[in-house]
Amino acid sequence: MSIGTVARFGEWLRELSLSGGGGNAAAWGIVLGLTALPALGLLWKGRCRYDWLLLLAAAEMLAGLYYLVNPTLLMTEYDARPFIALAAAGCVGAAMLAWAVLRGLKNILAAENPGQTMERLLRWSSWALAWLAALSQGVSVWQEIRRVAEKNTALDTGALMPTYLIVGVLAVMDLIPTLLCCQVLRWGGRLALRMDADPFGGETVALAEELGGKCARVAALSVGVCVAGNLLQFFLLPVLRSARFNVSFPFASVLLAAVLGLLCRYFRRAKEVSDDNETII
Repeated sequence: MSIGTVARFGEWLRELSLSGGGGNAAAWGIVLGLTALPALGLLWKGRCRYDWLLLLAAAEMLAGLYYLVNPTLLMTEYDARPFIALAAAGCVGAAMLAWAVLRGLKNILAAENPGQTMERLLRWSSWALAWLAALSQGVSVWQEIRRVAEKNTALDTGALMPTYLIVGVLAVMDLIPTLLCCQVLRWGGRLALRMDADPFGGETVALAEELGGKCARVAALSVGVCVAGNLLQFFLLPVLRSARFNVSFPFASVLLAAVLGLLCRYFRRAKEVSDDNETII
């Protein structure tokens, strides 16, 4: 549902409210019914201290609907009516998301099988991160292509095609560090699942050794992609109608790779200590 649709819904509620006593009662019934929707979260099994966010979301929804029906109450130095629906949707959405995240985190920390829970969390998080990153890059590519076309109206599509292709290639290269982050998350999930099943078994130690080497290659590839992107633009500069050079550091992918690599080293040391203890015993 778009923001314009929500605004028109507020106008319809106002017309209904002004139509008479019955219409006013019906409008209030609709408003109160929608306000009660966040309370459905209370049907979730078990109560916790984060449920107060549902009350906050209900209050925000009531305020948003009230101002949609009575937009002149927000008339100050400028006309705020076009932004009422956006502000209300943002407030309610943030409160509901906070409630869902905190409830989910509470359940995760109380899981009976932490290894399996961590593997699932990291796996699904990696897929979500990859999808959001790909969507964001796709939108950025489309906007950049439109910008190039608008600034080079005298050129035909054939002349601009090299620029379009490089924009797409650079977008993929910018996406690579994020995809590497996703892969590191999945590796961490595999290690957690293996450690939960057999902490110091031969397969677990072998997996830790393998992942330690892979993490080093991930860090190297992440920083190399940025360098390669700038070089590609530099060599093709004569045929490009738009170029953007970035001096950036793929902090997330390098950090995750370093942390997982260090955890693998720590695990190998813990294995050695365990073996020494068994020898002494």
